[in-house]
Amino acid sequence: MEERDVIVVGSGPAGSSCAKALRDEGIDVLVLEKEVLPRYKCCSGVLFGQTQALVRRYFQAETPASIHCSPEVIEARNVREWGAEYGYRRYPLEIAKDGRCFSERYVNVWRNLFDKWLLELSAAECRDQSNVRGFGEIADYVRVRVDESSENGQESVRGYRCKYLVGADGGNSIVRRLLTPQSLGVGNGIAVETLQSYFKLESLGLLNRDAWTVFFLPEVGEMLNCVHQKDEYLVLSVGGLAGRELKASMARLRCFLAEQFDVRLGDWWRNEGCQMQIAPPYLGRGRVLLAGEAANFVYLNGEGISAAIDSGYRCGKAIAQSFREGKSALPRYAENSMDIVAHVTKCLSQARFLASQVA
Repeated sequence: MEERDVIVVGSGPAGSSCAKALRDEGIDVLVLEKEVLPRYKCCSGVLFGQTQALVRRYFQAETPASIHCSPEVIEARNVREWGAEYGYRRYPLEIAKDGRCFSERYVNVWRNLFDKWLLELSAAECRDQSNVRGFGEIADYVRVRVDESSENGQESVRGYRCKYLVGADGGNSIVRRLLTPQSLGVGNGIAVETLQSYFKLESLGLLNRDAWTVFFLPEVGEMLNCVHQKDEYLVLSVGGLAGRELKASMARLRCFLAEQFDVRLGDWWRNEGCQMQIAPPYLGRGRVLLAGEAANFVYLNGEGISAAIDSGYRCGKAIAQSFREGKSALPRYAENSMDIVAHVTKCLSQARFLASQVA
C-alpha cells in the first residue's frame, strides 16, 4: 500500500490550487485524475476578473498566449442577453466580492490547456486514468482504493494510505457521493445538467463576433442558453433540470439561431456535458475534505473556476496548518472559507440562470 501525506482527487483548478498550496508548504501530495490528460471539460473557458486575480495571487503567473483562443478578450459590456420583447441588454457574469471589483476584460482560453498549465505550475505529481472506487477513514489515516489503467488498456487496483483525502473532482464528485450518498437526494438541492457543443463556424450572421450572447428560451430548457466563439468554432450551451433531453434542446437552439440571427454552422466537432448541484456548501467530514464544485462552491450564474481556485488553495493551507499544529484541518478550512461561503450565498440570491419557476 502506497503512503502519501495528501491525495487530491481531480486535476482541475481546485485540485491544482490545493496541490500548489501543499507543495508550497513542503507537503507530499499526489493528484489523481480519472481522465487522460489534458482532458476536455464542460466550461465556457472564459476567465473572469476574479479568476485572473487569483491566478496571479496563488500561482504568481499570467495566462500564456499559448492557451488563449480568439477572440482573446471578451469585454463585460459585450456579454449581452437577447429577448424578442426588449432586444439586447447587459447580462452580468460577475459581481464584486467583499467590496472588491475585478477586471471586466475576460480572457478566452482553451479549458483543457488552462487546466494542464495550472497543474504544471503546482509542481505536484499527477497520475491520470486513476478512478477512485472507495475509501475509509481508519484511525489517523484514510485508505483509498483506486482503479488504474495503463497505456495498453490493462487495469489494476492500487491501494493508498494518506493523512488527508481531498475531493476536488467537480459537481458530480465521486468523493462527495461516497462520503455522503444522500447528498444527491431529493430535498438537498437542485440538480441541473449542461450540454456544450462545438460547431465549425461558417457565419455569425447578425451576432457580434466579440460578444457572449445569452438567451432564455423555455422551449429549449430551464437554464440559460449561451453562444460564444473559440477560434474557428462556435460554442453552443444548453441546460436544464436533470432528466431533460439536452440533445433535443441543442437542436432547437441551432434552429433558433439560424432562423432569428442567420447563424450558419458547419460540421460538429464534439460535445461536453456536466451536472451541477445547486445546494448549500459542504466542506467534508473528518479527514476527507471537499473543494470547488465538489463542495458546492459556485458563484454567479454557475461560474466555478474562481471559487475552485480560491477554495482549493485555502483547503491546502488548512491541511498544512493541521500538520504543523496537530489539529484537525476541517475547522480551520471552514473558518478561512467563510467569505467564500458568504459570496456563494450572495451570488445565489442574485443569480438568474434558471427559469423563474425553478429558481
